[in-house]
Amino acid sequence: MSGPEAPAEPAPNDAPGVVGPLVTEDAVSWSLPVVEFGDRVTGVDLGVDWILTEPHTFDRSGGDWTLRLTRPLAHRFEYQLILHRPDGDEFVTDPTNPLRVPGPFGDKSEIRFPDYAEPAWLGTEVVGDTVEIADPPSSLAVPVPIQLFTPAGLAPETAAPLLIAHDGSDLTTRGGLLSWACAQPEPVRVALLDPPNGYRDVWYAAEPEYADHIGGVVIPALRERVRTSATLGLGVSLGAVSMLTIHRRRPESLDALALQSGSFFTAELDPQESRWPPFDQVVAAVSAMSSALPGQSRTVPVLMTVGAIEENRANNEQLAGALTFQGYDVDARIVPDAHTMIGWRDAWSPGLDQLLRKLG
Repeated sequence: MSGPEAPAEPAPNDAPGVVGPLVTEDAVSWSLPVVEFGDRVTGVDLGVDWILTEPHTFDRSGGDWTLRLTRPLAHRFEYQLILHRPDGDEFVTDPTNPLRVPGPFGDKSEIRFPDYAEPAWLGTEVVGDTVEIADPPSSLAVPVPIQLFTPAGLAPETAAPLLIAHDGSDLTTRGGLLSWACAQPEPVRVALLDPPNGYRDVWYAAEPEYADHIGGVVIPALRERVRTSATLGLGVSLGAVSMLTIHRRRPESLDALALQSGSFFTAELDPQESRWPPFDQVVAAVSAMSSALPGQSRTVPVLMTVGAIEENRANNEQLAGALTFQGYDVDARIVPDAHTMIGWRDAWSPGLDQLLRKLG
């Protein structure tokens, strides 16, 4: 897997007129006024979703809570402050930092290092039509919500790549997936698949029935509806596990895979996840997919991205090696981020762009 680029020259990151974290090329320093949180706060910790290898408890120095953090292997990261009080802890955003990132569990504060740059396609106008598609009947407990986006001017009988996206609405709302599609030089249709509330862990945890339905029923139905030159499967986190499961169970359904920060758990590398109910099912599926021999699977081009500082890095690197041994054309990239929507979004160019080009 290729690593992140070398840091650029240092530059200030804090907004003019805002007293916030001091961000340099190699570190972040905080000075949080005690009065912001009140005297009942007995301690403050930095809360991140990756493993910190240095102290992350703020020191109280005079009227401030202070901390200096060495830059991790990332161009940016997200965090919260953990406020400790006698009656319990509270997770809050940093009141001194104007940068915020929305998430499924609330906003987080954001640090951007001087060399971070948003993708050039971000903000591209979405021009086209999105229609709801009825999920064909199946034995699943509830229908799969499906939306099909077609760029403006692309007729149903005109062949174009079809991108199948797990967590499609979230990738669109928070990641700008349809803006990415509209920025492509050639038109791309996008099918947005969404798990209903309560079904994500059930369906995406290498569930065979779901995989067979998507690969054997939904994708063929979409291909009948619009002329498709190639079909790509995009999945992030647990959605990547399911997308690879679809490919293995229904090899004819997908012509390429984009797997980002996949939760490709193993008992050896991910014991911290062992209390999660579907853990054993995912471990068994990943083991079976990893242990296949060359010639036992239909090999297709694969893009794999994973954050340099996220827990899934080791299991992604291991799976990338297994797929390469099996004969897959694997483009494996370590990106300078963590397990975040922005990290996935920022890897679409050039990674997903190039995967499209491979398909012609």
